[in-house]
Amino acid sequence: MDLWDTDDLLFLNKVRCQAWVKLIAVDPKEGMYALRLKCHWRFRTLNTEDRTETRLKVPGLRMPGLDVQVEESRIWRDLKMSTDKTLFWRGVSQFNVVGYEIFEIEDFPFDRQAINLELLEFVWRDSKDSDTFDLSMNLVYLGVITESMLPQWDPMPASIGVEELIKTGDCTTGPTSASRFLVQLRVERKVWFYITQIYLVTLLITIITTFPLALPPTESHVGTRLTIYGTGILTLVAYKYGIADALPRVSYQTYTDKFLVSQIITVTAIALEALIALHLVTYAGADEQIVHYVEHCGLAVTVCFWVGLFVYTARFKPRIPWATVLANQEKKMQNDLSKQ
Repeated sequence: MDLWDTDDLLFLNKVRCQAWVKLIAVDPKEGMYALRLKCHWRFRTLNTEDRTETRLKVPGLRMPGLDVQVEESRIWRDLKMSTDKTLFWRGVSQFNVVGYEIFEIEDFPFDRQAINLELLEFVWRDSKDSDTFDLSMNLVYLGVITESMLPQWDPMPASIGVEELIKTGDCTTGPTSASRFLVQLRVERKVWFYITQIYLVTLLITIITTFPLALPPTESHVGTRLTIYGTGILTLVAYKYGIADALPRVSYQTYTDKFLVSQIITVTAIALEALIALHLVTYAGADEQIVHYVEHCGLAVTVCFWVGLFVYTARFKPRIPWATVLANQEKKMQNDLSKQ
């Protein structure tokens, strides 16, 4: 769309903006994110045949809820697209944005995040560094493409809302435009790295640690069994803290934390069972074959349970629907406003 090549003033000075958002930092612990926003502008003005016209303003963007730094903002005339009726203008603006958000990651690494940029107001300024603006910009098109510079995040289409439509002329003659938009970026975490490097590795450690259940519950084997169980617990604990850099550092348990802690509890319970089985056979007179058979069944159930849970986590675990994520985001915004 190259806008309207007409001398009708209702269709002139209407801006088309294509924005690229590059996510460069997400810190759930600090509740901070950073991104680079690049806007490409297009608009047409009436051709007054004044080749020295310099009265045009600089395109700008107000984001009251965020820390914004302007790297550049400029426009230039495109002579190839200009006609006898209108002049075609192109422009580009580059912004560095830092904001704060409450990231809910209880479902890590299957979490989805809605990054609320709050209000985006497009304006005309005297210069790119000006704190004030002269007038609002009339946008007839706003497109937002989200990209992630972080390998663990997968960008999704952004949610864009218009605060108020501006009508030019009556409803049938002039185009509608807007200058104030509500934008929410949507990203979800890529899970395959965590499936292969965390869940699969700890699954293998847990299964191998349960194999001593196949040994007889006698005094000659109990020492070996307890040694393997203790080694398994220490291995799981050491691995959990060894991969701490790959896990989010938050003050509550995530899905991954619960998964890893449950494996440690499972091995601890099996170690306790070894002592109980020994006392049943040695002191309570229980039949060793029956106890040994029960332990074989326990081994099969434990292995099947953890393999099934891994398959469910890797292939079938659903993510939280985007409608729920956005609804929770809206609820948090309303709570923040009510506290102010």
